[in-house]
Amino acid sequence: MVEENRKLDIDDVEDFRSEGDRKFSHQSLVMKAMSKVLDLGSKELIEGFLDYNSVDRKGNIKPIYTEDTRRTFIEAVRTCEMVMICDYDETATTNIKEIYGRIESKRLTLLKHQKAFYDSGNYEFKKKNPTDLNYFNTKFQYYNHFVEAQIIFYREIFAELSLLTQRIGFYEEGIYEG
Repeated sequence: MVEENRKLDIDDVEDFRSEGDRKFSHQSLVMKAMSKVLDLGSKELIEGFLDYNSVDRKGNIKPIYTEDTRRTFIEAVRTCEMVMICDYDETATTNIKEIYGRIESKRLTLLKHQKAFYDSGNYEFKKKNPTDLNYFNTKFQYYNHFVEAQIIFYREIFAELSLLTQRIGFYEEGIYEG
């Protein structure tokens, strides 16, 4: 009996996939992208920053960047849009286009406020004009105002994508393996 066990060859199982794993499932891809957005959006969304309090073994200051989770959330929604673009219907196209119009309107308004703020000279540092109505200077508050507004808009886009999944029947009963 021991001899029989020694004759068994164990193949490399690292690259093993069942036949079911070889099929592309758009629905699974959408579910994964939407789950990622939900995970990122359900945490505190904070501005990224450099922490200069970390020290390496030699005693040197080692700055560590903490990611801007607000931007990460926005990019996750954009990725979800990218995955679902082939599913868009007329309603989704119209509603998402309208939301993007409001994002652009908010951007232009805040850039005008930033320019007026710069022109007034009510800030501590003096440099060349950092704005040409197309650029947010991160030293002024308008960049953060815009990112905070974007979060609200991208939550609306994600809600529209969720409604779209319902319209195209992704919530129908099915068998899922995790």
